[in-house]
Amino acid sequence: MPETFEISRVFAAPRARVWQAWTEPDQMAQWFGPKGSRSHILHCDLRPGGYLHTRMEGPDGSEMWGKNTYEEVDAPSRLVWVQGFSNAEGDIVPAPFPMPWPLHMRTTVDFTDDGEGTRVTLTWQPVDATEEQWASFRQMMESMHGGWTSSFDQLDAFLAHGA
Repeated sequence: MPETFEISRVFAAPRARVWQAWTEPDQMAQWFGPKGSRSHILHCDLRPGGYLHTRMEGPDGSEMWGKNTYEEVDAPSRLVWVQGFSNAEGDIVPAPFPMPWPLHMRTTVDFTDDGEGTRVTLTWQPVDATEEQWASFRQMMESMHGGWTSSFDQLDAFLAHGA
């Protein structure tokens, strides 16, 4: 089984436009997360060493916080951050589900021209994870694919409406 999760999709929009959707907080809040969820960008400092702090509301009213610390920002080609679940204050905390999940995940998002559109390729890999956390990560790849597919569907719809 692979050690890295990867998902890729071509979006019918220019790379600069897709980059904006990923990096401008007001735009990101409109699409980021699976269908039925609602995202709130609480803090965004888009630079290496800066961070993004978010709150996501699920369709059932549940709340989850996350914190991404940017490692690389290469407009409009690449974003790299280390992410984790957080509390409302932005402190990294264990995942809100009952399995041994890595505290930190490295996310790399590459943006490349693809015909008339933009290919977005996202990879995830645990950082400093135990073997038990790695095993959970590998077991959840199908679920991660479903979650990111849903987020990408939301991004597709957002970009199609020219927001």
